[in-house]
Amino acid sequence: MSLISHVEQLCRRLAPRGWRDLLLQHGLDITAIPLEEELAKPLHIDRSLQGFEDFSMTGTQGITPSNPAESLLFHALASPNVLTGINRSPLTSFPTAAEIEHVLNYVYGVTPPSLAALEQQAGDAPLAIVIFAYEYRPQPETVHKRQADLCFSRTGVARVGTAPALYDAQRRGFLPFVEGQPQRMRVIPARYGAFIAMRQTGNEVQFGPMGFQPDVDPALEFWVPLHKLFDGPECLAGLDLHVQLENYQINEKIRQIHMRFRHTGWQEPDILNPPFVITQELCHWGDCTRFGPGLLIPDAKPTLVELAHYKGEPLSFMMPPNSGGLIHGRHRVRDDGSVEDLNDRQDVDEIVNAGGYRALHYQDAMADGWVRAHCPALALESVAAYSIIGAPDFFPLCGQRELKEWSSTPGVFPCPAPPCPEVWHTRVNPLSDVRFYVNQSLHGGYFSADDRGATAIVALAQTTATSGPALSVARAQRQSWLPDFASGVFGPGWEIGRGLVDAPFTNMLCGYQLASPFTEDARICAALGSYWPGVAPDSTRAFEPRAISTTIIPLTDTEIGLNGSPGWDGRSGPILVEVQGRMLVQYHAYEYSDYTQAALDGQLSLAVTGHTGTEQYHQRVLGMWRAYRAIGAGSDKELRKLWPLLSFSLVQRPDAAFEAAQQEADVQLEGNVQHYWFYKRGSISTPTDNFKLRHVEMLQQVQLYVSADALLMRQDEGLWRRVDEPF
Repeated sequence: MSLISHVEQLCRRLAPRGWRDLLLQHGLDITAIPLEEELAKPLHIDRSLQGFEDFSMTGTQGITPSNPAESLLFHALASPNVLTGINRSPLTSFPTAAEIEHVLNYVYGVTPPSLAALEQQAGDAPLAIVIFAYEYRPQPETVHKRQADLCFSRTGVARVGTAPALYDAQRRGFLPFVEGQPQRMRVIPARYGAFIAMRQTGNEVQFGPMGFQPDVDPALEFWVPLHKLFDGPECLAGLDLHVQLENYQINEKIRQIHMRFRHTGWQEPDILNPPFVITQELCHWGDCTRFGPGLLIPDAKPTLVELAHYKGEPLSFMMPPNSGGLIHGRHRVRDDGSVEDLNDRQDVDEIVNAGGYRALHYQDAMADGWVRAHCPALALESVAAYSIIGAPDFFPLCGQRELKEWSSTPGVFPCPAPPCPEVWHTRVNPLSDVRFYVNQSLHGGYFSADDRGATAIVALAQTTATSGPALSVARAQRQSWLPDFASGVFGPGWEIGRGLVDAPFTNMLCGYQLASPFTEDARICAALGSYWPGVAPDSTRAFEPRAISTTIIPLTDTEIGLNGSPGWDGRSGPILVEVQGRMLVQYHAYEYSDYTQAALDGQLSLAVTGHTGTEQYHQRVLGMWRAYRAIGAGSDKELRKLWPLLSFSLVQRPDAAFEAAQQEADVQLEGNVQHYWFYKRGSISTPTDNFKLRHVEMLQQVQLYVSADALLMRQDEGLWRRVDEPF
């Protein structure tokens, strides 16, 4: 079927479902015959219509050859903000992922260039067939932030899960939720495609990259897409192309454990086999008729973590001492073959740190690898993309880039950002801003040690610098597979890890530096106030006060399992108990938390945390900082450790206690309001009847209601009053 035939078929399907009337507002009739002429004629774009505010200011046609951002039909179909028809009536039918790809192919194929023309366009820059992960995004999420546009990266980030991927046509993307099953989460795929691209040094005005680093990027080389490749004679003039994508993924975390630690009981050649090294049943290509070519989908697993087997038997190993939390070693295998749960031992930390016993190995389905293209008709170098199959994202609507921009550029976002050094242990950084080279040990040797721009996000080369839209534009409400939604802070990391290569010391991205399984990383990261990943659960207040952490991004009482909803980690937070006439705060001790066991039991959940949007996330960070300041611990991180957060919730009106507080303080708080309940801690003790619990003495209590422009506080049983803030 020809490209225009695919577009005609799509238009016939959507026209009677509100799309014809909507696009007629711009002068485009998608039922016109011939459709090619209609798509090429000049239009009068009405950018006041919802979803079209960020359409390119220079776009004037239904299809502008080789320019997706200036093609009105493509924007309307691909933008997640085009949701309403005329008179703002909701659209009820949307294009499939495959249909959007057909229109994108038509954009590039309606006037197919010759290879010679592309060479002329590139000038002296080398050309290659380059694989990119790509996504059409609203204006605030693009490289230049001038208009809605395609964004490209040579790194894609898919995510593991326990249920198949589900395309949400309205959002033009994927989300991890499974309706009615809060303990399950869907895999998140990543879309890849082949493009003819040119190699150029960084150029902030023309193509970026996003988050341009003036001291680094002008000297680095990046691949910039020029033309999309697809099957058939309409892609490049005079050529009939066949484009085939292949991928390779590897999970070798268990193998690397036995390479790193001695006397574990395993060595080559055993550790060259599964499950020490896993290259199968990690992912598959999505159905082209539903999704179009190039959608890499992780295989859904029964649980996020599984017991590893070797030669038909559960895989056990000799636990090394001082493993630093890189290995789950809490299931000890006795001499008779039975398994002891060391979480039931009071000295579990000492046992695990000492090692020297047989433990069971557990595996996850994370991986890194590559995606590569073959196109026999083109005698060009083939450049691979870096493929990451990462851990679940418990805040899928929030991006690492957005958090960094907010925390480093005051005044850009609706709520002001607190000083970054006063909030986080280390600066927030997205993976897209990392300039490391890629794992050199990957099969095929497709990544050069000089290639440090693989995780960058670039735009199509711009010839003009038009201004952005004056109207406010919403961000996409879906999970992104581009690396600005992944962490670029490693310790060892969340989606991907960092290796250090000797002589000279150089940073390298690799999957095997992560813990085995990933839940060991998640347990440590979350309990340190999202110390490494930034946009991740902060479970600090769910555990007894510890000298190494304070709450940074508070989880609500509901999110930590206190109001009947499933806690994100299968645990429940602190409660008040009366012991010998005293009110104490009771915690489940961090020492006996086991996220690997929670994953095995299917208890990890993003059903509640996953609905937190970017602005809400920012409000939590800012509210927590303001609350610390109100109790006198704003810039003193050591003082913060004396004031644990007992309760945190978002006020849902009507709320009798909140109304009473406003009346007593004679202040009305507008907009979203957060409730904080702190206490000054005293001694910490362990109940004699349960060593897994901790009781903490309460010396003082402070409660606060925090809105965008006001703060109410009550100390112990005193009166509610307004607090003046030094902004």
